Amino acid sequence: MRAAMGMRNFLSELGCLPVSAMIHVPKAQEVMTENGSFNDQSEQDSWFNYFSRTFTQLAWWAEAAQQQKLTQNPTEVLSSFTKDPSQRNAPK
Repeated sequence: MRAAMGMRNFLSELGCLPVSAMIHVPKAQEVMTENGSFNDQSEQDSWFNYFSRTFTQLAWWAEAAQQQKLTQNPTEVLSSFTKDPSQRNAPK
């Protein structure tokens, strides 16, 4: 959990759009098998409902970014770093 929170800032700096809905599976070794299926199939629907919040938000952001990219090329708005990240806010 702590690592995920720290990764949000890091991913944002890389230009990623991390979604706010996070997936937490406490004691994942008790919930899932080694191949990724659920130990208790009766709880599978509740887990899928839980996961769907994050995946729905991710799909929304992906579609929004795709639509925005069609209207405006991001490389025309923001110039790329040519030397190092210290160029970010430094006027010449």
